[in-house]
Amino acid sequence: MKSRSNKTPYRIALALAMVIPLFLSGSYFFIGYVNLDATLQTEADANALFASQIIHSNPDYWRFEQLRLQEFLSRRLIKTHDQIRRIVDLNNAVIAEHRDQVPYPVMMRSHNLYDSGRVVAKLEIIRSLRPLLWNALLVAISGYILTFAIYGSVKIFILDRRRRAEESLLESEDKYRVLVSKLPALVFKGYADWAVDFFDDKIEALTGYSKADFDSRRLKWNEVIQSEDLSSVKVAFIQALKTNQSYVREYRMKAKNGETLWIQEKGQIIRHPNGKIDYINGVFFDITERKIIEEERLVYSKIESLGVLAGGIAHDFNNILTVILGNINLARLNLPQEYGGQEILIEAENACFQAQSLARQLLTFAKGGAPIKQLVATEPFIRESVTFACRGSALRGEFTLPDNLWGLEIDPGQINQVFQNLIINAIQAMPGGGTIKIRAENLILASESDLPLPPGKYVKISFRDQGGGMPAKYLAKIFDPYFTTKQKGSGLGLATSYFIIKNHYGHIVAESKVGVGTTFTVYLPGVDRKISRPPQVENKLLSGKGKILIMDDEDMVREVVGRIVECLGYEANLARDGAEAISIFTEAQESGQPFDAVILDLTVPGGMGGKEAMETLLQIDPKVKAIASSGYSDDPVMAEFHKFGFSAIIPKPYRVMEAGKILHDILANKEDAPRNLDRKLG
Repeated sequence: MKSRSNKTPYRIALALAMVIPLFLSGSYFFIGYVNLDATLQTEADANALFASQIIHSNPDYWRFEQLRLQEFLSRRLIKTHDQIRRIVDLNNAVIAEHRDQVPYPVMMRSHNLYDSGRVVAKLEIIRSLRPLLWNALLVAISGYILTFAIYGSVKIFILDRRRRAEESLLESEDKYRVLVSKLPALVFKGYADWAVDFFDDKIEALTGYSKADFDSRRLKWNEVIQSEDLSSVKVAFIQALKTNQSYVREYRMKAKNGETLWIQEKGQIIRHPNGKIDYINGVFFDITERKIIEEERLVYSKIESLGVLAGGIAHDFNNILTVILGNINLARLNLPQEYGGQEILIEAENACFQAQSLARQLLTFAKGGAPIKQLVATEPFIRESVTFACRGSALRGEFTLPDNLWGLEIDPGQINQVFQNLIINAIQAMPGGGTIKIRAENLILASESDLPLPPGKYVKISFRDQGGGMPAKYLAKIFDPYFTTKQKGSGLGLATSYFIIKNHYGHIVAESKVGVGTTFTVYLPGVDRKISRPPQVENKLLSGKGKILIMDDEDMVREVVGRIVECLGYEANLARDGAEAISIFTEAQESGQPFDAVILDLTVPGGMGGKEAMETLLQIDPKVKAIASSGYSDDPVMAEFHKFGFSAIIPKPYRVMEAGKILHDILANKEDAPRNLDRKLG
């Protein structure tokens, strides 16, 4: 780390170490010079007094008394310094002189000599300044030695220690700032008036408000807290004042762009000795994502609870529909075609399947509905699903479907339900009619894709309507359960579609612009292999011969299925649960009159269901031909029936024609019976 310590103390100390000796030396020279000046002047004054007496005693001939004057000039009580002492006339001619060796530079002081009040000569005393200069130099040298010794001590024991302390402090500050900048939180210092100081610029990245907005006090923290949460925030603070002065509170705040953020604040109140609040130290955590996950978890928890209820309701509802639909279907078969009630019975059948579709939609939304997948060709599937969904409306589909689209491994019924929900949404968006554009394309997602999907091959299918569009604030909620902007609508359609696509390991997203329209885009895993279209199933009743064992815990269901089987030409035997079915099946095997096929209800409350019974039947006859039947469309056995030894499935409710087709297929030794049946009634 580059040191940022202040070098000024070093410079000051060094300057003092250099200046002080000069100052001392200069002071010594000045004082010595002044003292020497005073000394010479005093000496000149005193000697001038004696010389004046000699002149006064012999005013006419004093000039000729050179010996006497010479003796006077050389007379000194104590000789401490070499001097030049002389008397000169007014023309500066030397009359008498005593001369020692006086090197330059020198100092001279003089005094006038008088006779009868007039100046007749001048006494001069000259002394060398060299000793004073040498002493001043010695003072300077001694001063430098002393001051640099002091400077060295100060530098080592004071300045260096201070520098190291400053560097350590700066390093600690740098580490603290780095730590604060790396923390997934905002460190702050708050005050009782809601003013806040932040220690880095992360506040702007989080809220859009700059650090300067808060530092300048133009903005205070209570101004960004949502008004609905402000009272609870104050209560938490008051509670902290009453207890241990620390607190944790969670609330919503308004970002600069209008977005709502969830904040968790942890703080410690610091009091002044007088008891008043001095400041608050704390951190802000952005817990928006956690809150969203908690809300989603709560929704999923409710959905799971609802799923348990919905599953039971759907099971019982489908059992009832099986009885109703079976009897209506049998009535249609027993009445002549020219009978006028045929249309009424057909409408009743259609109503049963609409009721079944509603139950399946609720179950799919609530529990996800395990998809019963099969490989389908994408282009004809999309075209047929959309065309069928648009029937009876003023909506027209415009397709852009390439011939090389990858196939889809999907539950056709569930994905058809998704497409129908999207078409219904478009019909409601364009009540006067219009065009919905359906476009599909192959898509390979890389690992850096923005979509929440793993890398791989996908088929991208978009549905674009020309409706009024919707505001951006609704887009985030469009797939929420029970959210709808329509007066007529349950809010389950798009939520169900979302769960269906999710269960197919795909993704669905919506884009909308007011006045332009809405586009729904579905991403489904693609299968890159050739798919042959299945042959058209003949819409006729297939009868047969043989013994059929029917197991169902509901009396009415058991009876109507028995009548359906008998209507198809088979002999029906009935059982209430799995244990009774095993007993009847075993007796038939032992008597040499085995059953040709069995139809097993998977769910028997309080008894043995079809899955458990099938395990025993396979031990009795590994070649048993069994059909799984259930009112639970999401039962995992229905999705992967082959793994459990079943030859086919028949979800409740079903028609006589469907039962006949499945029985005919498995008894004709076809390896694969249809996994799911197209129930579109003609």
